[in-house]
Formats: sequence, structure tokens, C-alpha cells
Amino acid sequence: MSRVNKSQYAILGLLSKRPMSGYDMKRLLDRMSGFYWSESNAQLYPVLKKLAQENKVTSALDPASGARNRIIYTITNAGLDFLKEWLLQPVDRACYREEMILKVSLGHNINKKELMRHLKDYSDDLQAQKKQRDKVQRHIETDHVGRDDQLYLMMTYDFSEKVIDAKLAWCEETLKKLETA
Repeated sequence: MSRVNKSQYAILGLLSKRPMSGYDMKRLLDRMSGFYWSESNAQLYPVLKKLAQENKVTSALDPASGARNRIIYTITNAGLDFLKEWLLQPVDRACYREEMILKVSLGHNINKKELMRHLKDYSDDLQAQKKQRDKVQRHIETDHVGRDDQLYLMMTYDFSEKVIDAKLAWCEETLKKLETA
């Protein structure tokens, strides 16, 4: 069975909101969706090229970009239809990978203090993610008022809040177990 590149749907989803450059898409994904979906530039631009070849997006040089030759992408009707068709399909089971969990499962092979240091660093990173998530949620609450996507974005951020809080609670519990072990 061939695997479908789901990045195309993330890109079409962004473009369903408004036309934008690849740089704008990458920045928006990093800022707003990083906790559940990420794309590197190495992933983003080949997918944009493929979507353009399939007439799912169009591209045009932004005349205001000057020497930077900024390309603006716009979703086509065919691209929007393709996106909507995918949205109606059943959800594939997520392939979950979490390096911290793997390291804990193999923790008997290293010094307990080193594993605890990893857990503390992981917890600090989660705290930073939580601050970023809260900042974006406030943006959605204020700047998306009256927009069609506000309710759906808020539900997404509710999910991320619960996931981050659960991971933080797990870190705290695991550190206590290691301290008393």
C-alpha cells in the first residue's frame, strides 16, 4: 500500500484561508501548528511544486517583492475540491514517536541522574511549548473573532493544552519515581 503525503493537505488547508508564499506557510505552520504538524522547507517546496503541476495551486510572482522574487501560491477550485474530498475520508491512525519515552524505556542503560536531566530538559521544553500555545490561543481568541475557522482552531488548541498538561504531569511523576528509586 502506498503512503499518501499528508503534507499536501496541510498546505492546501493553509491556502484555503488565503494566498501566501512558501515562507509565509512555513512561518505559520511553525507558529500555529508546530505542536501537531510540522514541515521543513525540504518538504514544503517539493509538495508545492507537485500541487502546481497537478493544477491544485497556482503561483505568481509578487510584484511588490522586488529582487526577492517572492512567489505567492493560491489554491484552485480543483485543489479545494481535493482538500474537501480528503477531509471526508476516515482518519488514519497516527504514527506516534516520542524520543523521551524511548529513552525512559531504555533508561536502565544509563546513569539515573542523566535520565533525570533529560526529563527536566523535556519538561522545560514542554513549558516553553505551553507558553507558545497560550500565546497563539490568545491570538485566535482575539484576532479570529467572527471568522469561520475560530471554533475549529480553538478545539485544536484545547487538544494541545490537554496533551501538554498530560506530558508535564507525567514528567513530574516520573521524576519523583526516579528520585525515590
